[in-house]
Amino acid sequence: MNKPLCSALLGAVMVLLQPFAPAHAQTAEPVSAPSVAFYYGNDVPVELLSQFDWIVVEAANVDSHKQRLLGQHGGQPLAYVSIGELDAWRGAGVDLPTDALVTHNAAWNSRVADLTHPEWQNFLIETHIRPLWEAGYRGLFLDTLDSYRLFAPEGSAADRQQAALVEIITRIRREFPGIQLLLNRGFEILDKVHEDIIGVAAESLYRGWNPSTDIFGAVPEADQAWLYQQLARVRDHYGLPAIAIDYVPAADRALARETAQRIHAEGFIPWVSVPQLNQVGVGLIETIPRRVLILFDKEETEAGELAYTNAHQYLAMPLEYHGYGAEYRDVNGPLPSDVLHGRYAGVVTWFNDSVSSTTAYSEWLQRQMEDGLRAAIVGDPGIPLSGGLSSLMGLQAVHGLAAQDLTLVEHDSLVDFEGFSQPPPLPQTSYRLVGEGLTAHLTLRTPSGDTVSPIVTGAWGGLASYPWVLQTASEYQHRWNLDPFAFLQRALALPEMPVADATTENGARYWMTQIDGDAFVSRADLPGTPFTGEKILSDILMRYQVPTTVSIIEGEVGPEGLYPQYRANLEPLARRIFALPWVEVATHTFSHPFEWESLVEGEMAGQGETAAGFNYNMPIPGYRFSLEREIAGSTDYINRHLAPAGKPVKVVLWTGNSLPPEKALAIADKLGLRNINGGNTSVTHSNPTMTRVSPMLRPQGRYLQVYAPQINENVYTNNMLGPLWGYRRAIETYQITDHPRRLKPIDIYYHFYSAASPGALRALHQVYEYVETQETLPLFASDWSDVATQWYSTGIARRLDGGWQIRGADHMRTLRIPSTMGWPDLRRSTGVAGVRDIASGRYIALTGQGEAVVYFTPKAPQLPHLRHANGRIQEWRAASPDQLSIRLAAEHVPLSVELAATQGCEVSAPGAQIQQRDGSTFLRFSRPRPGRIEVTCGAR
Repeated sequence: MNKPLCSALLGAVMVLLQPFAPAHAQTAEPVSAPSVAFYYGNDVPVELLSQFDWIVVEAANVDSHKQRLLGQHGGQPLAYVSIGELDAWRGAGVDLPTDALVTHNAAWNSRVADLTHPEWQNFLIETHIRPLWEAGYRGLFLDTLDSYRLFAPEGSAADRQQAALVEIITRIRREFPGIQLLLNRGFEILDKVHEDIIGVAAESLYRGWNPSTDIFGAVPEADQAWLYQQLARVRDHYGLPAIAIDYVPAADRALARETAQRIHAEGFIPWVSVPQLNQVGVGLIETIPRRVLILFDKEETEAGELAYTNAHQYLAMPLEYHGYGAEYRDVNGPLPSDVLHGRYAGVVTWFNDSVSSTTAYSEWLQRQMEDGLRAAIVGDPGIPLSGGLSSLMGLQAVHGLAAQDLTLVEHDSLVDFEGFSQPPPLPQTSYRLVGEGLTAHLTLRTPSGDTVSPIVTGAWGGLASYPWVLQTASEYQHRWNLDPFAFLQRALALPEMPVADATTENGARYWMTQIDGDAFVSRADLPGTPFTGEKILSDILMRYQVPTTVSIIEGEVGPEGLYPQYRANLEPLARRIFALPWVEVATHTFSHPFEWESLVEGEMAGQGETAAGFNYNMPIPGYRFSLEREIAGSTDYINRHLAPAGKPVKVVLWTGNSLPPEKALAIADKLGLRNINGGNTSVTHSNPTMTRVSPMLRPQGRYLQVYAPQINENVYTNNMLGPLWGYRRAIETYQITDHPRRLKPIDIYYHFYSAASPGALRALHQVYEYVETQETLPLFASDWSDVATQWYSTGIARRLDGGWQIRGADHMRTLRIPSTMGWPDLRRSTGVAGVRDIASGRYIALTGQGEAVVYFTPKAPQLPHLRHANGRIQEWRAASPDQLSIRLAAEHVPLSVELAATQGCEVSAPGAQIQQRDGSTFLRFSRPRPGRIEVTCGAR
């Protein structure tokens, strides 16, 4: 780990030795201020750091993949380089002459270099900097520039070191053309190098840290004044960004914000963090951590699969609704060592029993909570809440309570979400509240007269104990006692903010349609016994000409599969379907794996048996299971034999239990395929519980599996055993996942066997007919997969000027806000197309340009804006707030648009039927992709 930028001792030496340098005679022009972050932690949070303009990192902790992601939004990664010292960990195996390293810095266990020594200069250039250049870094942060003061504090010896420092910087610029250099201090050489650098940083302007005492505090006024003068000179006379890096305790985010504001008010660029620079701090922007760390016990989870954990099945969806994605870690494996407050919104657990790494996990959790990370603990804590944890949380555990001996005293709405009843008479654990600032959401009285609570929230987070979380009637019937939305929001103290939303765009709910390839080979129980694919083509695809993603299973259709005798019938049929303009081509793999985690590379197909009675995959003769063959092979077969020229496979629709391993996702990603399927969202009026709504994403390593928004007809029809009309109940699922919270887009998701019977086919028509009555934005499954995937890493940051910065929003184009935040201020905001209030919330439409800045105002916008469209923005130009030039396009359906606040405006939309009412202009086109829409208004 790197040391802080400069030791407190060295800083004090510099204060004493450096007089105020005289200003240049000519003042430089001011420059726009970049946002800057410094992060030396071991596990780099690229989704947060990539939101900054300059990102200083320890390159040893950044692999090539993360390095690329750091710059994905246009930011400049800068690699840390120690110019004047050799850290002990970096110096292992380095062979330098003894006179090149002249003294020892005991505070940081490093050796201080003689900058004049040729061997040291060559080491810097060839051994340290050139590999960084070859790795793709085009910026460096040069630290320890004045460490020579430890052995040459002043006089001619210091002059020689400064001359060598200038020579080193000049050589770096000469040997690496165009490289950008940011300095830590180096004030004494700025006259000679200011044209070679992009800025100067210095630590401890207002808040500092003493390494010898480990105490944080205010910087003495004299030291503040000296450093202020130096930074002002950097800014005013050299026209360079001046960066002040201050240190505050990890848990004191309020002080970090206050300090950043103070630095910014003085005209400097702030970065406020911890001395180790392993916490995501506060700068010109404060990135909102949109990830939650979910810990699970892999040893005690079926197949070690996170998808089978309670946290994934029941908590990930409410977190996603609040705008937070999940990262999963095995609690018994290595846990992050960096400061996580500021990186994650919190840590969430739902264990069923004690974890095996009790001591290590307990110590880790206490340390992170002391640093300010909040915890939401559901079920069993996994560890004894005793000792330091008990004191920190203000709780004392009371074990072995029998439910029949407890008396309900009171409870609030947090524990009456889907009904409240007494739990079964099982022994349970509850807690005495002995600390301050705690809220008991359920209070019970014991036979001794004591009051205890199994559901508590406090400044550290929240805890909800068994058996008060869920009620269980059967394996498939659960309901919440606990309100998971309210509990997570309260326990993690989730802030009011714009929420990235993957359900809606331009005020309309997404609608996709997808067909799994199963039973393409089957015949329908209808006159003439046509193939099911023929009925889907004639009765569904030709009637409902909307974006539809269609897949086939190669093992059903192709010559190497189970039914080569039908190839002459099925391949031409597949070609006819794939040739339809509103059909997107997809693969449903080669052998249709039913239970992915049970399949082994190289084993013969058709082995094992699932709980439903299927083999682990189709028993294709002579085939040995291969993930490459399943995905790449089936894709190649479809592209060569079935797909029209220039219309290749775009998506892989996962099969069976839809739990592909990381390698499968990697293969799909390498091929450029999007992915979708999995989850089990099937909530209905007869089982109206949020436990039947799955999350959107399943992370696997660096990849994301995208779950289907709703499950297919197989679930609604009891595996097609009846009722065969059951899929019409998907309409109930669409309704419940729309209101009171819009949790999901609409997904008409079925198999070819829905055409095998009149009842199933009629149910399919009923679903389509219902969806056609809704306000939707139809799109292909591949496009929504892009939306869902980008949602996970979209950056949201609070600016010091009160605005909200959004980065990575070209696919994911919607923000949902609480009404208490007001309305987008269209005059000040950029990248905002419009806003719409619906029953499920207030939705802001972004232009899709990738970056936006949103300011809010209490008043609804009076400038022309987009309220609703069933198509996506292709181009958005605003010559002024009162003059718009825009293009929208729908996907294979006629475009309709509503522009709000257009009273007194001239709207030009060639080819549209135009209607104006209630201050809005409604445009109805006869085709999906019309020309440009122009809006011109008088001054307002």
